[in-house]
Amino acid sequence: MSMADNARRFHPVVGVAVAVLGLAGIVTAQHLPFRENIQDDLTHRSEQALQAAGLSAVQVDFIGRDGTLKAASTAEADRALEIVRGLAGVRVAVADVPTVAAPAPSASPTAPAAPAAPPTVAFALGGGRIAVTGTVPSEAARAALVQTATELAGAGQVDDRLTVDATVTDAGLAALPNVVKAIAKGTKEATVELRDGSLTLAGTLDKQVTKDAVAAAAAQVGATVVDRTELAKVQQELVKLPAVTFLDNSTTLTPAGRAALAQAARILTANPQVKVRIEGHTDSNGSTADNLALSRARAKTVLDFLVKQGVATDRLSAEGYGESRPARPNTSEANQAVNRRVEFIVQP
Repeated sequence: MSMADNARRFHPVVGVAVAVLGLAGIVTAQHLPFRENIQDDLTHRSEQALQAAGLSAVQVDFIGRDGTLKAASTAEADRALEIVRGLAGVRVAVADVPTVAAPAPSASPTAPAAPAAPPTVAFALGGGRIAVTGTVPSEAARAALVQTATELAGAGQVDDRLTVDATVTDAGLAALPNVVKAIAKGTKEATVELRDGSLTLAGTLDKQVTKDAVAAAAAQVGATVVDRTELAKVQQELVKLPAVTFLDNSTTLTPAGRAALAQAARILTANPQVKVRIEGHTDSNGSTADNLALSRARAKTVLDFLVKQGVATDRLSAEGYGESRPARPNTSEANQAVNRRVEFIVQP
């Protein structure tokens, strides 16, 4: 059967998801002997470093390895962030600078009104908690942001440090919760910061589809996006693999498909702690029952191939979902090609 027929029927694309378990490997053992002491250690060392730099007035608070600094001015915040971000063990750090109220307008009726300042909001996810800091224009805006954090972290797990200042605008605030929700689906430690018309994102995400969803949500904020998110190591390696292909309407791998899986096996062998669920997906062409059966059979074929390559059986599982989980709407041949795929879902 032709490769063209195979591309029409099922042309899977390798996708990967990695559960993020924390970043303790980044931190040197001499600084962080026990995980429960991480935030206390980072807070103490940050305060010492800031004091040595003449910035003892800057307040520092850590949740896990994510720090929030409170400074009196933007210049002071920039200097403090440079110092704290350079300390061993710090993953991300953001600063909260109080908004200074604009001076009273001139009595002259022709004097132009001073432009309102944009809001400043930072979400710091870490240690099962979320800290929300910054300045918003109303109590309703504050409540909406805190509610988002509560939905994600749970009651009692939110540090609300927002202040209300009617002189700031609400620019970008309506779309910000969707960004936080998108990034929280792919990691337990991250930072989302809206400041001075820029949206900065930081964190290690579980898979490319999460990164794409975060980018799509961030684009709706109407701010300049600074994306510092990255994909986990194993995903970065697996996502570069060529497509795993099969003969048309068959569970027989093509030579290219076998070569791709041989590379996947080498990656998994080099990372023996990783467990993977293999998922098969199809487009909506054909019957639902046939698509489901084909996706399951192809996922099992991939599992068997990896076992023959030396990957332990107890590290692998296989499942097929047929057409039930499309990556894109099945409205065009291009979208259908994306939906015909095999995904490696790396487990915690």
